[in-house]
Amino acid sequence: MNLPKTSKPGEIPNEEYHYGEEYRNFISSSQLKNYLVSPKYAHYVQQHPRETQTMGMLEGTIYHDLLESKVNKTLFTWVSFDDPPINSRTGKPFGSDTIAYQSELEKFKSEHPGCKVAPVDLLENVKKMVDHLLYEDKDLSPDIMYLIKQGKAEESHFLEYEGAFFKYRTDLRTKTKIIDWKKTTLENPKVENFPSIIIKYGYHISAAMYQFFEAQVTGKWKKFFWVVQENEPPYDFMILDSSEWTWDISRGEVIPKVGALIFLKLLEQHIWCLEHDHYPGYSVFVDPDWKGHRIGTPEVPGWYQKQSTFNFYNNNGKHTTEKAD
Repeated sequence: MNLPKTSKPGEIPNEEYHYGEEYRNFISSSQLKNYLVSPKYAHYVQQHPRETQTMGMLEGTIYHDLLESKVNKTLFTWVSFDDPPINSRTGKPFGSDTIAYQSELEKFKSEHPGCKVAPVDLLENVKKMVDHLLYEDKDLSPDIMYLIKQGKAEESHFLEYEGAFFKYRTDLRTKTKIIDWKKTTLENPKVENFPSIIIKYGYHISAAMYQFFEAQVTGKWKKFFWVVQENEPPYDFMILDSSEWTWDISRGEVIPKVGALIFLKLLEQHIWCLEHDHYPGYSVFVDPDWKGHRIGTPEVPGWYQKQSTFNFYNNNGKHTTEKAD
């Protein structure tokens, strides 16, 4: 397979990077994390990519696109459709699933070629978030602006490693750092709250993969930071160092932490599956017995084991497992 060249900032549209046929055989961090479900599931999803879009995902896409335009000094191409047709009978706007609404929307799109359309409230909220991130926080905004001036956004990278093909796309990359923009909800940027989000979404595994392959491509280990921002007022945010979760390079050594250790296991499993053309299901998590059988034995949780200690008390005051006089 011929490797695509590392793209210039923003050169490959996000949708094409994730779903384009040319890049289908390149595994992203999200696809690698599917091995945590099972190799069978990871292989199925790779062969049957599913493009879903929730309002939260749409907000995240707009957020990243707006930051990319700030970093790379490119045109921000999202516009809001804020003038839906009015139903003369009810005096209210037509619903988004009606023919009248869709017809007016298509007309609006034709008047704004090359632009993507978003709900006005979503677009305005993202703009407020980014304004606060870049300009309004006296303590941290100067650090963000410094990183932006030093870096490039949305570069896509492709490489081969031990016969397998991988891809990663950096939100912001400088000569010494990798920055990942993370959108979240109230209070989750706090140092004590974000770990649960890291674990839930596997952010530490993705970050460890980015660091590992960036070192393969450039020969340099780079520190990885999350910039975590609330998507509601006051749009507060934090800059968080990933070194206790990914690869710690702060002491002149490269020390794998929990996310890196999990990543290496996923990497090894993916390469094994490719080499053997075999993608086992849930049985892969069960140690085989001496006959090679993989039969799991579910353990009774300690909290439920206590359920067996309750008693039924009948009229004689004796519970049912005691012999009545």
